[in-house]
Amino acid sequence: MRYSILIVAIVVTSCSKPAPYSPAQLSANQQAALKKTMVRYYARLAEEANQETKFESRFDDYYTRKANEATLMFYHPGKDSYFMMVSQLAPSMMGKRHATGIRFKLNDAGELTDYEEVFRTWKMLPDTLQKRGFFLFDKMVQGEPLEKYETKNSNGVEYIEFPDDRNHYDTEARRWQFTPATDGENL
Repeated sequence: MRYSILIVAIVVTSCSKPAPYSPAQLSANQQAALKKTMVRYYARLAEEANQETKFESRFDDYYTRKANEATLMFYHPGKDSYFMMVSQLAPSMMGKRHATGIRFKLNDAGELTDYEEVFRTWKMLPDTLQKRGFFLFDKMVQGEPLEKYETKNSNGVEYIEFPDDRNHYDTEARRWQFTPATDGENL
């Protein structure tokens, strides 16, 4: 009997602690608010929007839908920055998703002050994305370099699609920037 009580106590205690980087650290409302705060950066632009107009209210329904469709996979409140990974359905007949690893800061009013998409994964089946995403997210949180998981260095294993030799994240513009090839350079 005593062992049964001990086992139940361990199970209850272990169930009440969220897994490392679990979004369950946040309430469902907090998770939704976090996705909605950043969706206009990590989601594809609304059809008639551009970088200057994407915050206009006429696109609210589109971005609300995109935030609701996204999955907050991982979350970590760091000392100086917060970290999150959000996944979205990718064009695929097999239900593949891609994920974006994000580092951000909020001010005391909860407003976004810094935002950086550290990487975006290749599209993957959900189980593969969960495993590889956790691996990459942990490295990002720990401040470890991610270059060896970029396509040119990953020995054929798909981890990070961006950044690459042509695409980098511009933290001032808060978007991915493409650098075209120069004359004589192969794509």
